[in-house]
Amino acid sequence: MLTESLIRLYPRAWRERYGEEFLAIVGPGPLSLQQVIDIVSGAIDAWLSADVRQAVAASDTSPNEGGRIMHKSVIVCERKQVRYTKRDSLIGAGVMLVTTLILTIAGLAARRYGWSTTGEVVISLAFTVSLTLSMPFWLLKGQPWKAQAVVVVGTIALMVAAGILSTSL
Repeated sequence: MLTESLIRLYPRAWRERYGEEFLAIVGPGPLSLQQVIDIVSGAIDAWLSADVRQAVAASDTSPNEGGRIMHKSVIVCERKQVRYTKRDSLIGAGVMLVTTLILTIAGLAARRYGWSTTGEVVISLAFTVSLTLSMPFWLLKGQPWKAQAVVVVGTIALMVAAGILSTSL
């Protein structure tokens, strides 16, 4: 089951304390893309957030202390409705358009000044990088900023690495 696989992304202490409750609340049905993103973001936050580590540690000595963190995780992952507004969509679209334009112009300039390989990599990444940069305004909206940073920076780093590797082959 996908939910059981995704819960393995969380730290062991979190899984031991909240795992069964989390699985019961999320339920056995299929997950939406937004729920998968929420679960992965929650796992990133659980690894990076001192609040989560303290809540799990506190819940070992006092079972009611960790409830706020668990409640937050469940509310985020249980949502089925879209949580971004029309304004958020327009901001995300603007980020995509401007970033695509800037990277395309930069790639064309690099090709024009003799850096054809670099230019091709920049142009080929223009749309995917712009899409990734727009994610905090819609797909990752409401997620902790650390999780957003890891997803956005990590994704862009992987794309840049793939682009660089593809030119050396």
